Amino acid sequence: MAWRFNMAVAVTVVAMLVVLDVHLLMDQVLGSLASLLGSISLSDENILLLDESLDKLTSLWFSLLALLPSSPRGPLSLPTQKAYDVIVVGGGSSGSVVAARLSEEEDLSVLLLESGPRDSNLLLDVPLACGTLQRTKRDWQGETEQQEGHACRSISCTQDPTVKGKDGCCRWPMGKTLGGGSSINYMAYVRGNPEDFNEWERRGATGWNYTTALRYFKKAENNQNLRWSSYHGVHGPLFVSDPVERSPLTAAFVEGCAAAGLGENPDYNGKEQEGCAHLQSTTYRGRRWSVSRAYLRPAMRRRNLEVVVGATVLKVEIDCSGQQGGGKEKCQAKGVWFRGEDGKDVYVEGRKEILLAASAVHTPKLLMLSGVGEEEQLKKHGIEVKVSSPGVGKNLQDHFFYGLMFNVTSPVSYRRKDATSTWSFLSWLLAHRGPLTSPMLEAVSFSRTRPSLTLPDLQLHMIAAAGSRSDFLNFGFNEEMLRWYDISPLTHGLAMFPTLLHPGTTGSVSLRSADPLDPPRVDPKYLRHPDDMATLLEGIRLILRIVRTAEMREWTDGKLLYNQRDCQASSCGCPSEPLEETPDSFWECQIRAVGGTVYHPAGTARMGADGDPLAVLDPLLRVRGVRGLRVVDASSWPMVTSGNTNAPTIMVAERAADLIKEALRKGN
Repeated sequence: MAWRFNMAVAVTVVAMLVVLDVHLLMDQVLGSLASLLGSISLSDENILLLDESLDKLTSLWFSLLALLPSSPRGPLSLPTQKAYDVIVVGGGSSGSVVAARLSEEEDLSVLLLESGPRDSNLLLDVPLACGTLQRTKRDWQGETEQQEGHACRSISCTQDPTVKGKDGCCRWPMGKTLGGGSSINYMAYVRGNPEDFNEWERRGATGWNYTTALRYFKKAENNQNLRWSSYHGVHGPLFVSDPVERSPLTAAFVEGCAAAGLGENPDYNGKEQEGCAHLQSTTYRGRRWSVSRAYLRPAMRRRNLEVVVGATVLKVEIDCSGQQGGGKEKCQAKGVWFRGEDGKDVYVEGRKEILLAASAVHTPKLLMLSGVGEEEQLKKHGIEVKVSSPGVGKNLQDHFFYGLMFNVTSPVSYRRKDATSTWSFLSWLLAHRGPLTSPMLEAVSFSRTRPSLTLPDLQLHMIAAAGSRSDFLNFGFNEEMLRWYDISPLTHGLAMFPTLLHPGTTGSVSLRSADPLDPPRVDPKYLRHPDDMATLLEGIRLILRIVRTAEMREWTDGKLLYNQRDCQASSCGCPSEPLEETPDSFWECQIRAVGGTVYHPAGTARMGADGDPLAVLDPLLRVRGVRGLRVVDASSWPMVTSGNTNAPTIMVAERAADLIKEALRKGN
């Protein structure tokens, strides 16, 4: 009991310090500690040994503080009732928003089912920890089908037993906790291009134009730095701000990018998207501001909202015994089956609406398991066809990128040994200062590689850090590429990622079996269209121009970080010196070897007009042919947006909540 008392005392003291907001005091204390440590001369070996010891202490701090309750009414392990007015499947960015907004209606009972654990671990609040959250219990740890040599040639397959141990499967991290992707992502607040939403409407999603989208972007947002702008909201629950601290590399990138011809854009979420910009992030005072923190935790105080974690939904129960409710739908969604943490299957009735918010991978999977999908596929797995909907699982779109890492000549980047030190942790915990406040991704740019394009097709992501072996293991690099990227943890570097925004081909999500616990087959069909590779190669040429600018030359010598001793033995070989003379064949080989997802799947149960055979949903997000069933996540999008997808996912969920409230008031 003594250790519990001591821990409680320690936690209480920490809480009091935070409440008293001792930022200035801690800055002075930590500055003195840094000066003291800086006066001690240590070898690299001793530094790493000391750092390893401090890491263990930091891990202990995280473990102890993760025991603290994170909300007034925590999530449950089982529902307390057998029926609810609304059931929301998935507690990610969309599900958290919809559940919270619908619970504003006091006479409406709402149940949210989340497959993953609660988001109480303090590590989720640390912005710079984002890179450590993949391949953990808060990540679905998905992967694609083999890409037939087109992509991920040097990424190891781990799931499908028929190809396990071989290469060619891309890793697909997805959030599996309250807040979903917003709890483990890189916190980029990017709405997309205004024309994205006008294009949605042109593709049959009536009412989803930019004018409407902007209204809901502003409703969600509480922007701390652009409060004067008519394009931004200041009263919403989602904090958006600039990072507390930035590396000098970030300003150099933005200025160098502008000097390379793209121009600087003070607000890529405003009137114009194109140009180079500092990142707007979903952080607040040095902490991650996930959708769970923004929406769900305050809403959990309401007695009409229940949140259940560890609840893996198996299927939606759909009744097709006759005409439903006087409408044209022949079927009615009745409830959901889920498997709880105890391994038992539970049925819960949904009296009015069942809302799927399980991601662009798991939402189509659930539809198919419930009997809604392409007839041939359902029959193949012995699933009764309730509604023939051939568009379920089709139209999969994602953003694909490739990383270039450059040497930095000054100690201004984020190294793992710096970020995970106890001193960095205490600075973040007690003063919300220091490197841990950075979302790692600190700058972006958007551009068109061809003047004829109406939308940007290229995004650059800039991270003020070089990768580490643990990062590359998370990405699934095989031994050959682990040797190629053998970068010392003491190396200062920066990474830039050309990103394909609008792929020329679409992929699919399909069932592996009728077992709900089997992961689905995900085939994004990366890099099948020749324009896709051409866009990424243009992105590399742009990056090489940027690193040669005077603004960047102050911080980097422009040399690529890689293992120069062993590169000749690799399948792609070595780049040329200077890099500008490297042939496209080398870059194409590297892109196809280790390029991968930016975690933005969308479009697998899309909206569309009446008469469109592949439109799974109508523009009100209702599943065609099934009364009382809607899709409210990124599956619903006709087209992936021009940029990171968390912000538009929240926007769609905000509007979905209003559409559902209106329908319930009208009795529809």
